[in-house]
Amino acid sequence: MSTRLIEVRGAVKTFALRRGGRRMTALDDVTVFLDRGETLGVVGESGSGKSTLGRAILRLIDLDSGSIRFEGAEIQAITQAEFRPLRAKLQMVFQNPATSFNPILTIEETLIDAMQLTPDLSRAEQRDRARQLLLDVELGDRFLHLYPHEMSGGQLQRAAVARALAPQPAMIFLDEPTAALDMSVRGQVLNMLRALQRKRDTAFMLVSHDLRVIRGAADRVVVMYMGQVVEEASRGALFERPLHPYTRALFSAVSAGPREHLKGEAVAASGPGCRLAGRCAFATGGCRDPQPLTEIEPGRRVRCWRALDLPAFQKEHA
Repeated sequence: MSTRLIEVRGAVKTFALRRGGRRMTALDDVTVFLDRGETLGVVGESGSGKSTLGRAILRLIDLDSGSIRFEGAEIQAITQAEFRPLRAKLQMVFQNPATSFNPILTIEETLIDAMQLTPDLSRAEQRDRARQLLLDVELGDRFLHLYPHEMSGGQLQRAAVARALAPQPAMIFLDEPTAALDMSVRGQVLNMLRALQRKRDTAFMLVSHDLRVIRGAADRVVVMYMGQVVEEASRGALFERPLHPYTRALFSAVSAGPREHLKGEAVAASGPGCRLAGRCAFATGGCRDPQPLTEIEPGRRVRCWRALDLPAFQKEHA
């Protein structure tokens, strides 16, 4: 069996703006892949296209163009009715657990409802499975009969992971899963996710703006800016030697060492050149030319023609 689980190629998605009849490009020729049992970290500022990418893979939105293949089969072009049997295999954990639960259902009822995607279980088997799922996410039997408002944020996020696991998915899209949690709880949730992945061989696509979360959980990392992938590398390679000026600025922002600042704020850029050129301290005239995502070494791609010529990045940033 191939290790490739999901492959996105040339994904484009635009949204109409409320004023002026213009459109905003959320995904701009995005190509990424996810293997079975691995964690792909997707990092970037708000508006970079991270969540849009995940929602497209889950068919919560449709691409304008491009291809999405799951287990070798194209899923972008099929109807929602044809996609419905696949929903059990592609699940999501939302950023804010407090708003993702039905407040009138107990946790047990919520988990059993999620099992309707795999309807071959008896009621007794569903209840046994609900109990086991809560044990897997380090919650006890007493949580089965609690309502969402009776639980803490950390407990509720664990229950959200249990709900995503209920139909035995091949992949879970984790959209900022620790952003709404206290710092002391974030590490516990990440450790739990790693343990569950080893046990079940589930693939994770983990979206975060927090580099500490990405470093603690991801196997590979994709960096996005203004709808484009600007860098892709293994976790070790990226944190040892970030190459794209945007990646370097992200690392610098959480460093106590010398800073590499970007000028101004992220704004939509026109023309074929680098989206970052107007903010980048290293930009030259060549940055107005098209900037393809180029493989510079096996498994490493960068969208910057100057990436290998820039001054060495200070390791204390990482």
